[in-house]
Amino acid sequence: MIVTQAIHPTHYYDQATFELEREEVFEKNWIFVGFKDQVAKNHDFITLKVGNTPVVVQNFNGQVSALLNICSHRRAQLQTQTQGNRPLVCPYHCWSYKSDGALAGVPQNRTDFGLDEAAKKALSLKEFTLESCGELLFVRVAKAGPSLENYLGPYYPILSRISAEFTDPVQQGHYQWNTNWKIACETVLEVYHVAGVHPESFAKFAKAECDIEFFNGHTTGNTPLQDTPKKWWAGARKHLKLEQSSEYTEYNHFFIYPNMAIGLTNGSLMSLQTYDPLTSTQSQLNFQLRMIKRLDGSATSDAVKAVIKANFTEFNHTILEEDRLVAESCQANMPAVNTPGILGQCEDRIRHFHDAWRSDIKPQLSSGE
Repeated sequence: MIVTQAIHPTHYYDQATFELEREEVFEKNWIFVGFKDQVAKNHDFITLKVGNTPVVVQNFNGQVSALLNICSHRRAQLQTQTQGNRPLVCPYHCWSYKSDGALAGVPQNRTDFGLDEAAKKALSLKEFTLESCGELLFVRVAKAGPSLENYLGPYYPILSRISAEFTDPVQQGHYQWNTNWKIACETVLEVYHVAGVHPESFAKFAKAECDIEFFNGHTTGNTPLQDTPKKWWAGARKHLKLEQSSEYTEYNHFFIYPNMAIGLTNGSLMSLQTYDPLTSTQSQLNFQLRMIKRLDGSATSDAVKAVIKANFTEFNHTILEEDRLVAESCQANMPAVNTPGILGQCEDRIRHFHDAWRSDIKPQLSSGE
């Protein structure tokens, strides 16, 4: 046989596994935060939860820092939106913080708290490691670990290059799935399911074949496009005066372990997705669409973006809904079986994903798979 064994079904719903994943997978690895342009202005911020840790990535007069998103006073959340622009001031009692997490201001300190400089320093927010790859920002909660460049390996120059090419935001949003985050990731890691799940959508967009490259848990899947979308994008680029990626001209898909996926369509459109664990059986799929830059360097008009959105958003939504339904079906069935599934060679990207997961988790498991 040439098949390999998948992760045991228990690990798609077991709470103990989920708690381990928060620490061993998400807090110890590099996690994608967002694009640099999302925190380009003073007071711009992005929030996310990395494992058990609420993080805010914020611009302080040009200095971008990653800090614990919990006030040291009474543990209120400092920034309550996913993305926005406001100083790092607690909405509860107005305590404020600096770029290194130091306590900047305490209302009524002299009369009611009497905090000296040493006491203020002890109340500083925890600061996390923040690094960039091209226009992409990543955070690592754990103090020790490889640099981002070493972590990404051969994917570091790839991500740096494509993030500099696909610079024009079109749309962003999220979906909530009633599945473990790993099942959500697995839906984009093979094309074997296309004929069954996407016969009228993705099957007409790209061919059900894939050349695979890999490094640790990171993988690439290069899939030839059908002729119709190629012709459409060729016309769109000519009309819109768009560049085309010189290297990635089919459907080129990159997965960065543990939960980030980037799909490039005909070297013209980027779809970036992350799969965030919410509970052991729920996940949130976050997506951003970005177009490749124009030949003249100018920004694409809102009217043109509307055309792209109208063409691609419905298609993207259809595929994600088709994936969600089958993923939720798989999730519902996991407690009813006690043996692992199997993976064929056409699902090799999932095997690499599982191997990376096992490397992070298995030493901590109380029982083997």
